Amino acid sequence: MSEYDQGRGRWGDAGGLDGAITGSPRFSVTGGGTRLRVEYRVEGRGVVELNYAPKGEEGEEEVSVGQPRLPWRQEVTMRGPVAIPVLSATLDEDGGRADLVVTVDGRERARVTVSGASATGVCVADPGV
Repeated sequence: MSEYDQGRGRWGDAGGLDGAITGSPRFSVTGGGTRLRVEYRVEGRGVVELNYAPKGEEGEEEVSVGQPRLPWRQEVTMRGPVAIPVLSATLDEDGGRADLVVTVDGRERARVTVSGASATGVCVADPGV
């Protein structure tokens, strides 16, 4: 039986690319009844826009905050199988620096620092359930 026939597909990840094709095996997806208390935080300077996932519902739009006053903080409750906390920040064209932090149920799950002109940082947290 070929590798393709064994359900791995033509471009199946054999582990050498650490999930680059099929997704990271270390990342967990939440269950349907899961409820997460998520806190998003951003500190720094030069941030022109923030975007975050509000509830974790399938098909929902992210929330955008233009010209946020820093430090910035937002708490949300996420539910459902696609409850993946995501926070992004875009810096202005003169540059800046920002630290993005995502906590889930009081525990830090992701931290990203972004700097430079018009740079964007994306912070995706493994909910750890």
